[in-house]
Amino acid sequence: MSKEVIKLNASTVVGIDSRGFIFASAVAYKLKKKLVMIRKKGKLPGKTYATSYKLEYGSNQLEIQSDMIKSSDKVVIIDDIFATSGTIRASMKLINKTKAKIKGIVVLLELSFLNGRSKIKPKLISLNKVNT
Repeated sequence: MSKEVIKLNASTVVGIDSRGFIFASAVAYKLKKKLVMIRKKGKLPGKTYATSYKLEYGSNQLEIQSDMIKSSDKVVIIDDIFATSGTIRASMKLINKTKAKIKGIVVLLELSFLNGRSKIKPKLISLNKVNT
């Protein structure tokens, strides 16, 4: 993941609640980049931006601290699994509220048979794919 973040020339690493934190924190530490967390509603201190999104089985809300990302930041989003794109698209909406540039998304595993990739525009880098 670190090699991919370097290629994307990101200044900020964003990890998605909660398994994304594991990968994002290690990458940010190794590369000496700023780490920002996107969490489920009510888990972050201070002022936040929030967004709702639909899941296959219901809905959820995510938040990001409003002062953690600057408009000049170049952001890469890191998560463990990419499936239908709902969580990633919600995360992108939150980052867009900060006016920062999303350079790409890096995931450990893409469930490509769910066609989530067709619903997002930034560069998606999957370290592994499952096609069936």
